[in-house]
Amino acid sequence: MTNTNQAFIKAYRHDAAQGAPASPAMADAERAATASVQESASAASGERSALYGPRPLSAAGAMSPQRPVRAGQEKQPLSSFIARPLNAPPAAQSADAEFLRPGTTIASFQWPPVCRALTQQCGEQLDRVADLITVEATAGRSLIGMLGLFPVRGTTTTTLCLAARLAGRGRRVMLVDANFCRPRLASWLEVVPTAGWQEVLKQGTPLADAVIRAKNDRLDLLALVDRKTENAERLVGGLQAIVTAGVLRHAYDVVLFDMGAFFDSASQPIIVELVRNMGIDGVLVVTGPQPADARDLDIVAAQIGRNGCELLGMIENRVAKP
Repeated sequence: MTNTNQAFIKAYRHDAAQGAPASPAMADAERAATASVQESASAASGERSALYGPRPLSAAGAMSPQRPVRAGQEKQPLSSFIARPLNAPPAAQSADAEFLRPGTTIASFQWPPVCRALTQQCGEQLDRVADLITVEATAGRSLIGMLGLFPVRGTTTTTLCLAARLAGRGRRVMLVDANFCRPRLASWLEVVPTAGWQEVLKQGTPLADAVIRAKNDRLDLLALVDRKTENAERLVGGLQAIVTAGVLRHAYDVVLFDMGAFFDSASQPIIVELVRNMGIDGVLVVTGPQPADARDLDIVAAQIGRNGCELLGMIENRVAKP
């Protein structure tokens, strides 16, 4: 039996340990961690949506996507711009840590300048969101979607910054390009995968071939090739997408999906099918520059909620392009 099949079976089996209720001490610890995240977000922002959770990120710097620095600039890991928290755990080590060996390994990604700026200027806000994601992942809800309400709201930029923040804490983090209509992560980070995730879903290409590992960034990327995917809704609704979800759940502490814009006629059916078939556990919505319409959030919550996915909160990007 291959490592991939073993990982898939382990991730999806229903054993007594998974179904057992948490001990009172564990439950109290989780409630305390969640309360801490929400209280810190409320204290910093002065406002909180009772229904949709904290509004943790309100950047003063540019949040709109920008092109990365091109040839001639030395590559440095984004973690070099991050002050590691004093209580950050060491990098996770286990027998499963290296079973998914990436098809491409590089020293570092070439991070867009806006990511460097946001990491330096908005580190506190990013850490509060990272705290929330960590609480979810610790509770076993490790597949997290990043979703823009509308196009050009800084969703990809925010996802990149959060992935770097989590990786800087020593977590095993996978960043997944799930924006099948407008894939961009590979080109923004200036890397070329051995194969695109599309080929894994369509042709059964080994998943590892589509994974790129940046050793200095301590971050892996599951990339799409830089073109629109035909029949993407059918592909993400297939068996290979379920296998991908199982392997990622087994191999990583946190998996962040850059899913694109919900209120986009081409993207929405793909997003809904991704959530349903891959079992995305929770979604964070990026909105701005104006506050989100509660009716739009209700629609998102209802659509994803039918498939057991929770709307965890929203991130206000107050300098997004209108």
